[in-house]
Amino acid sequence: MREANLEIIKRLKAFLVQVKEDPSLRHHFTPPEAFTKNRKLPLERMVYLIISLLKRSLSIELEDFFQSYYPEHSCASKAALSKQRQKLDYSFFTLWNSVLVKSFYECYQQDVKRWNGFRLMAIDGSTAYLINKPDLITHFGVQSNQSTSIAMGQIMELHDILNDLTVCSAIYPIDISEQQVAYQWIPYLEPDTLTIYDRGYPSFSALYLHLEQEQPLHFVMRCRTNFNKEVIAFMSSVNTSQAVTFKATDIAIQELKKHGYRLTKASTIVVRLIKVKLADGSTETLITSLLDENEYPESIFSDLYFKRWGIETSYAIRKNNQQMEVFSGYKVNTVLQDFYAGIFVGNLQNILSKPAQSSVTKKTRGRKYHYKINKNVALGLLKRHLIRIFIEIDPEQIIIELESLFERYTEPIRPSRSYPREVKGKRAKGKYQTLTNYKRAI
Repeated sequence: MREANLEIIKRLKAFLVQVKEDPSLRHHFTPPEAFTKNRKLPLERMVYLIISLLKRSLSIELEDFFQSYYPEHSCASKAALSKQRQKLDYSFFTLWNSVLVKSFYECYQQDVKRWNGFRLMAIDGSTAYLINKPDLITHFGVQSNQSTSIAMGQIMELHDILNDLTVCSAIYPIDISEQQVAYQWIPYLEPDTLTIYDRGYPSFSALYLHLEQEQPLHFVMRCRTNFNKEVIAFMSSVNTSQAVTFKATDIAIQELKKHGYRLTKASTIVVRLIKVKLADGSTETLITSLLDENEYPESIFSDLYFKRWGIETSYAIRKNNQQMEVFSGYKVNTVLQDFYAGIFVGNLQNILSKPAQSSVTKKTRGRKYHYKINKNVALGLLKRHLIRIFIEIDPEQIIIELESLFERYTEPIRPSRSYPREVKGKRAKGKYQTLTNYKRAI
């Protein structure tokens, strides 16, 4: 795994060098005249600063950055940082993350975890509190209640659950529908993926878009017990697994017309319904394209659907540990830079932790609990060493050092552990609160 990680770092560095040196590629991310003069914040330093996850005072972040990595230069000012970063379009970080994800699958090969041959994906949405500034309100919109309005963004994520990798994530204006984004993403899913959805996503259109690709895309979706008459009949029956035929609805016919499909009321699809018992004893319905009851017995689906929780954990880490909603500026491009840089760093931390996690798993095999790397601590440790990985010619020793540090900080995995949800009231005054479930590491 270490060799794979070194190759991934090599590819990331090569991409940054290519963007820096190839004007035909650089112009996609910067104006033609940008980053051409010898300044304190050339392109690569600007990139390094942004992936440093700037959560503290910018003056402190800049001082630490220059003292740690460029002590021969005097520190750049906050104004210089703010001016220079607007010359770098946020899309650089989306593409850099694509290079990282693609490199992971290519370099890890047999070490990529799968479920019955599938890469197990989950799609889900969340929201992000932004800053009430005119540019952000105009771009993202606001959510309002009786007393206030606040700028918010709609987040969508495609997460590889077993490999803990954010394959794709994006932030949209708050009035964008999660379902509409999911419809747009479906054609870009890979044929070897099995995608899990919560109950807000099923519709005839969503099912049809999966099944009518050149190669059908497999899925598992939780649906409402009154989703349609076929589901209602199934829930009233003694059957626990059944193949059924859904007919196109008027709404689906109009929706799929937008995607280039011509359907009539006679158009149908065949799916499988499965009843699963939840932890609270209630029964829910899953819709799946996995029709073969011998290859995919109903007994496997409760555990399979529960794996979707990995995407909820991903959001929790980004919002709490990464402090996703703490932005380092007030411009739309700045917010988007911070957002996509956070995805990149989160993915990189997960990948670089894999050799250490493998070692921890072997060392703790005989204990009562399995153990995992403490991600919050790992993120803080990575921040200390992240830039060195990219500026050193040979980063192998840094990678080894990080692996050793990751192994030192672990926590037990306690199956079926849960706590009652405790609603914490917001204080009327004071910017910071002491929370019991985590301490900030960046």
